[in-house]
Amino acid sequence: MNHKMHPLQAEKVSLGTYNLIIQTFDIKGKENPSRNDYIQAFKLLPDFVLKANRILISELQERDLGVLLSSHRDAFKAIHKWLVHFDSTENNSFLFDPPKLPSDWELDYKPHGKQSWALLNLCREILKRDQFGWKESIKHLSAAELWFSCEFERLENTFKTIGILGTSSWRGKHSECDAMSKRIDDNFNSLLSRRFAEACDFQAHQIQSWDSTEEAIRVHAEKIAQQDIQFSVIYSKYIKIRKQALRSVRNNPNLQFAALEQNGSLSVGGKGKRGKSQKPRKGFCKQK
Repeated sequence: MNHKMHPLQAEKVSLGTYNLIIQTFDIKGKENPSRNDYIQAFKLLPDFVLKANRILISELQERDLGVLLSSHRDAFKAIHKWLVHFDSTENNSFLFDPPKLPSDWELDYKPHGKQSWALLNLCREILKRDQFGWKESIKHLSAAELWFSCEFERLENTFKTIGILGTSSWRGKHSECDAMSKRIDDNFNSLLSRRFAEACDFQAHQIQSWDSTEEAIRVHAEKIAQQDIQFSVIYSKYIKIRKQALRSVRNNPNLQFAALEQNGSLSVGGKGKRGKSQKPRKGFCKQK
C-alpha cells in the first residue's frame, strides 16, 4: 500500500528523497535478466518474498497459514496469465481473445493483471525520461526490474498486513479499498497545485524518512507529469486503471479480504455470491 503523503498547497514543496530497493534474481548464464524473464518470474512472486525474508515454504504449509499462502500462489499464477496475454497482444491488434483459463475464477483477476501491466508500462515511460538519474546511479536498471521490485514491495507489505510476515492489521475490504482510493485521489488531484524541487536537488540513494520503491515511483511520475503533457496523459490513464482495479476488488463478491488472527486462525471478510468457501489472494479471497 502507499504511504500517505498529505497534499501541500505551498508554492514549492521540498520533498524527501526515497531509497529505491531493487529486487534482482540470478538466472544461470544471464548477467542481466530480460523483460520476459521478470514477467515469467511474476507467477513465483509469493515464494520470492518469503525467501527474501528467510522463511522456508515448508514452514508455512500447515493449517490456515498454508491455505492463505496457497491461494496467493494460485492468484499470482492467474495474474501472470493475464500479463502474458497483454504482452502478446501489445503489438498485435488482431489478438483479442483472452488467455486460456482453466477455471472461471481466474477471470476475477483480469483487473489485477491490467493494473500490473499498466505499472510495467509506467516504469518504462518514467525511465525514458529519468529525471532523477536512476539509470545512472543503479547499474543496468530496467523498467521490468523496477516494476518487479515495486510488485515485490507491495506483496511484502500485504504479507505483513495479513499476518504472514507480521501481526494482522487489516480493517476489512471496503474500508481498505476506500482508504487507498482516497489516497490516490488526494495525491493525483493535488498534483497541479504542488511544485516540486528541481531534479538535481534529489539524490537517488539518500533517504529522509522511509524506504519505499513504490513511493519513489509515484514521486518521480508526478514530477514528470507536471512538466510533460504527453506523460501526464499516460499517468492519468495509469491512475484510472488503478482505481478501476480497486473498484473491482471492492465490488466483486468473489474477492474478499482474509488474514490470520493472532491465534493462527483464518479470518475471511465475507463469502462469495454463491456462499461457497473462500481462498485468499494478495490479502483478498477468491472463490474457485
